Parts: sequence; C-alpha cells; structure tokens
Amino acid sequence: MQQQEKIFWTRRDWLGVMAAGSVLAGSPLAVLQAGEAGLQAGGKEEPSEHPSQPPKKKKKVLIAIGEFSEALETYYMVYRLMEENLEPVVVGPAAKRLLLVVHDFDPQYTNYVEYKGYGIEARLTYQQVQPAEYAGLLIPGGRGPEQMRQIKEAVELVGYFLDKNLPVGAMCHGPQMVWAARPVKGRSMTCFPGIRADLELAGAKFVDAPVVVDDNLVTSQGWPDLPHFMPAFLKLLAGKKVKKKESKES
Repeated sequence: MQQQEKIFWTRRDWLGVMAAGSVLAGSPLAVLQAGEAGLQAGGKEEPSEHPSQPPKKKKKVLIAIGEFSEALETYYMVYRLMEENLEPVVVGPAAKRLLLVVHDFDPQYTNYVEYKGYGIEARLTYQQVQPAEYAGLLIPGGRGPEQMRQIKEAVELVGYFLDKNLPVGAMCHGPQMVWAARPVKGRSMTCFPGIRADLELAGAKFVDAPVVVDDNLVTSQGWPDLPHFMPAFLKLLAGKKVKKKESKES
C-alpha cells in the first residue's frame, strides 16, 4: 500500500480557502485556486425564501486600498462583511494582486515596524468603479492611503460617499483620505496618533477613543480597535442610528 503524501498548510493557504467561503472537494491546489476566485468574483445573489420571487442581490461594500495597505485591517474587513452575507469588493490602483503589509510595535524600536504581509486581489481600479452600485466604503490604514491620495479618482470616490451621506469607515491612516476628499472642520474623528496633527490642522476634533462615530463617518486608531470599528460600521450599513461615541480628549 502506497504511503499517502503529507500535506502542510500555511496561514496563507488557509486565507485562500476562507476567501472562497467554503472548502471545495479536490486537491489542495484546487482549493487554494478556488479561494482566490471566490474573493475575486464575489457572491452575486442569495436565494429567495419564495421560489416565485427573484433572488436577492447581495449588498456590496467597497474596500479601498493601495499597495502596502495594512494586512490585518484589510482582511478583517473582508471577512466580517462576508460573515454578514455582504459582498466585499476590493478596489486598488491596479486590478491585480496587491501586496499588503503588517504594522506592529517592537519595544527595541521607537517607531512601528513594517513587514511584508499577505497579498490580495483588487477586482477593480479606481477608474473602473461605479460608486452608485455600493452601499458603503471602508478604508484600511497602512501606507495605502498615502498612495491613494495621489489618485484623482480615489479622492473623488471618497467624496462621493461623503456627499451622499453613505457609511464610510476609515482606520489608522485611512482618515487621510477623508480630509483629502472633503472638509472635516468641526467633525469628531480619530486616527493613528502619528497623524493627529494633520487631523487637527484640517479642522477636525481629535478624540482619543477606539471608535468615533460622527454621522455617517466611523474612524478608529488602528487594528486593535477592529472589534469596536466593524460593529459600528455594520450598524450604519444596516440603517441603524449609532450614537456618537467619544471618550476623553487626549
């Protein structure tokens, strides 16, 4: 009897599987390819409870990134949307596999460190997006927003969601895109502390809190705040009122 070959799965492999939403029968390579395809194509419709009615289309949410956006923030947003039966659509400067990065803190350094993270497929470019098809917008942090501010269509996209008073969630360095797109004078916001000066010079009120909700805008300081950030964004997306959340000012 021939001995079966051992198969070793890495965390990157499992990410590919989870992106598909299910494990398909077949070889490990086929499963991983299906995972990539699942995130790239996205779910289009969900079955109707009544056979006579047409299937419901899933509500779609844009996740706007650049090269070197933060990995944990990006994938957490993707998977939380999928868990809520929503369709995440990743948009970037190019419709290709973009590299994400890991930002963390090491006590031997006085600033945060950056490592290579996972890749993720951007389905659309900023020039291709039709914003009216989407119910909300999420902007992870990392170095992506620095690149995105240089793309006219990316700035216009953020402005569209702000003008329409649709849910916008920006985390860490993501709020840079908010004040690049529209005035923020008088708004309550938070961000990564390293760009607090930029936020205040733009006229917003910095709030030292894990999540700050100001009308249609949800902001957080970084990936440790994700368990506070996504519930607030999802409530807005569901049309529920979210009370303005603030803690003491720093």
